[in-house]
Amino acid sequence: QRLLTLAQTEPNADLRGEAVRQLGVMGASDELWQMYQKDASVAARKQILQAMFIGGDAARMIELARREPDAGLRGVAVRNLGLMGGSKAGEALVDIYGTDKDPAVRKSVIEALFLRSDATALVALARKESNVDLKRDIVQKLSLIQDKVATDYMIELLNK
Repeated sequence: QRLLTLAQTEPNADLRGEAVRQLGVMGASDELWQMYQKDASVAARKQILQAMFIGGDAARMIELARREPDAGLRGVAVRNLGLMGGSKAGEALVDIYGTDKDPAVRKSVIEALFLRSDATALVALARKESNVDLKRDIVQKLSLIQDKVATDYMIELLNK
C-alpha cells in the first residue's frame, strides 16, 4: 500500500517510476491497472505497461494491445506480448494483426511474432498479406527463424 501511494503521489519522477517498477516486480496487477486507468500521461502509461510486463500480466497486456486508443501504447503492449509466453498471447497477436489497421502496430505484431519464433503464425500472415512492405518485413523475419515451417515457405517463394 505504501509503495502504491508513493507511485501515485511522489513528486520526483524518477522515484515515482521506480515505485511503479517495484509494483510490477511484486505482481501488483490490480494496483497497476488502477493507476493505468487514472493516469492519462503517455510517459506514465509506458512505465505502467513495463511494470505490467515485469509482473507477467498477460491478460491485461492483451486487453491493452487490443483496445488502447493510443497507437504508440498499443505498439508497446504488442511488443511486450512478443516477449511473454503462452499460447493466448500468440493467438492475440495474430488477431490484433488482422484487426488493427495502424501500420506501426502491425509491424510491432510482426516483430513480436518474430521474437516468439512463431514461424507458423508469420507464414499464415505472409500468405494473406497484400501490402508489399509488410509482406517483405514478414519474409525477412522468417528468413532468420530456424524452423521447418519457415524454411518450407522460403523454398515455396523461391520456386514461384
